[in-house]
Amino acid sequence: MKEGAISESIKPLNREPVSLSIMNMVTDYLLSGTLRPGDKLPTESELARQLGVGRNSVREAMKMLSSLGVIEIKRGVGTFIAESISPSMVNPLILGLVFDQGTSQDLIELRLLIDTGVADLAMQKATTEDIEKLERANRRLKSAAETLGDDSNSLRDLDLNFHMTLLEVTRNRLVAKLGRAIYTLFMASIEKSVKADPYKAYANHELVINAIKRRDRGLIKRITSESLRFWMATIDS
Repeated sequence: MKEGAISESIKPLNREPVSLSIMNMVTDYLLSGTLRPGDKLPTESELARQLGVGRNSVREAMKMLSSLGVIEIKRGVGTFIAESISPSMVNPLILGLVFDQGTSQDLIELRLLIDTGVADLAMQKATTEDIEKLERANRRLKSAAETLGDDSNSLRDLDLNFHMTLLEVTRNRLVAKLGRAIYTLFMASIEKSVKADPYKAYANHELVINAIKRRDRGLIKRITSESLRFWMATIDS
């Protein structure tokens, strides 16, 4: 989008905190495609004039957008939509989920949805090399269970590494980025379940790998649910 295009589509702000309204306006334009990575924004004074607000409100909104990694402020050049979004942009979503986790059933349903969808997409795209990569990741978990004993942090990280590898196999950057962020919600419960029985986690991963090898969507859904049964019991407790 050429500089100035945003000026043509700017509308009056709703009656809410002005800096928040400006943030929402920019993110709405990003979601709609009106703004794209690398686009230059109007100056603070131009935005203030077009929106009918004070420059301090615009400046505050720009600071917040910058801290989230949405925009880049280049001194002497201007303010631009970031070419790529920093992982920190996902943090507000995750923080919101952390403060509103709901019931244990909510978490179970969320992970079932994520794991089933990821496994299904990985099944569709997995090559022989991808399956070997998943098997290596799972063998590392088994080896750690045999040698590390009750080192719950290492076991948790190796369990998560299997799921991160599965995310990579989907070859979908959006799914992988969102999945990596959401899995942070499950770290504590994964650590608890894998410490209780790391071999169970290994066996569950083997079920998922074998289902991917068979390329059976119905089996993927059933196996994913079954493989999470032990983790579900941890959450429920």
